[in-house]
Amino acid sequence: MNCEKLFYNDSYATTFTAEVVDCFESKGSFAIVLDKTLFYPEGGGQPCDRGVMRWDGNITEIFDVREKNDIISHFSKTPIPVGTVIEGEIDFERRFDLMQQHTGEHIFSGIVYKLFGYANVGFHLNEKDMSLDFSGPLTKEDIDRCVDIANDIIIKNQPVTADYPDISKIEYRSKKALEGPVRIVTAGDADVCACCGTHLSTTGQVQMVAVTDSMNYKGGTRVFIGCGKRLFADYMAKNTSCLDISHKLSAKTDEISDKVSDKITECENLKAELAEAKNQLFSYWAETVEAGDVGFMAKDGLTSGEIQRLCSKINEKCPTACVVSKQADGTSKICLFSSVCDTNKVGRAICTALGGKGGGKPGIFQGTLSADGDVPSLLKGALE
Repeated sequence: MNCEKLFYNDSYATTFTAEVVDCFESKGSFAIVLDKTLFYPEGGGQPCDRGVMRWDGNITEIFDVREKNDIISHFSKTPIPVGTVIEGEIDFERRFDLMQQHTGEHIFSGIVYKLFGYANVGFHLNEKDMSLDFSGPLTKEDIDRCVDIANDIIIKNQPVTADYPDISKIEYRSKKALEGPVRIVTAGDADVCACCGTHLSTTGQVQMVAVTDSMNYKGGTRVFIGCGKRLFADYMAKNTSCLDISHKLSAKTDEISDKVSDKITECENLKAELAEAKNQLFSYWAETVEAGDVGFMAKDGLTSGEIQRLCSKINEKCPTACVVSKQADGTSKICLFSSVCDTNKVGRAICTALGGKGGGKPGIFQGTLSADGDVPSLLKGALE
C-alpha cells in the first residue's frame, strides 16, 4: 500500500488533505493509514512528526508515526472511519527544530569525514539532545576545527538539496552499501550523504552549530552537538547558571572556574580537618568504654562510615564491639566488630528482634533497625 510522502516534496509545508485507507487498533491506540501524508515517520535516527488530524468537526492528536513494510501508520487515541477525508497539520515548531538539528548533523559529520575519514556510525536525536558517534578519535582541537568550518558553511548560506542521482558516479557517505534509487542529501560544501530524513533548504537556516560535550566511545568519539534555536536556549540556560554562580562567588564570569577550583580545594582541606577531628573524638569516646568482653556505645546521628570507625576503635580494647546510632528518620544503624564471635549470626538475631536487616563479612556486621529496643540485652542474649 503505497503512501505518497509529501514531506519529501516540501519539508516546510504544514497542512495537507488525505483520505483514510485503513484504521485498526494497535496496543490500545489506533493506527491510521492515509493515501498520502506530510507526517514524517520515525527513521534514520530522526524522530517522527507530531500534530493533529481534523474531520467533520472532530480533531485528534497524532502522537507517533511509524513506517513498516512501506505502510505509514499515524497513531491516535481516536479512530477515523475508512474513506474519511482528513485535514492534517504537523507541529511545525517541532519539525523545524528537528530539521535544524539534522541538517547541522550533516554539516558536522561531512566535515569530520572529509578531514579525518571517520564515519558517523551512530546518530541519536530526540527533543533534547543530539549525539554523533564517529569511528575514530577526535581531540578537542580537532572538534574545535570542525565547529569553525561548520559555522563558516552556515554563514555562507549554501543550498541543501535532496535528489536521486546515479550513485555509481558520485562519492557519498553511507552506513551500508546501497543499490537502486538512493536519496542523496547534499549540504553545501560540507556533505554528500544517503539520507531519508527531512532537512532545511539552506545551511544558513541552521543558524549555528556548537559541540556541548564529547567523550571517548568504543574506540572512537561520541560528540554531543546543538544547532539553532535549541542551541541558543542551551546557551541562555547555561549563561543564567554562570551568572548565578558568578554572583555567589563574587567573581567575574571568566573567573568562576578558578574560583570553583579554589572552593573545591578549600572544601577538601576542611573535610580532611573534620575527618581528623572526628577520629580524635572517636578515640576519646572509645576510651570512655569500659574494657571487657563486650563494648557498647549509642551515639545519635552518625553516618555508616562513622559508626564503623567508632566501632573499630572500641574493638581495639574489647573483643566484641557494638555501636548503635539513631537516625533522623526514626531508624537506627547498627555495627558489630568481633574477633571471637560470628558477627553475622549475632547481628541478624538483633535485626530479627527489632525489625531490621543487614549483613557483612566475617568479623564485621552492619545493618538498620526499624524499631527501638534494648540492644545491649539482645546482644548479650545473642552471645550466650
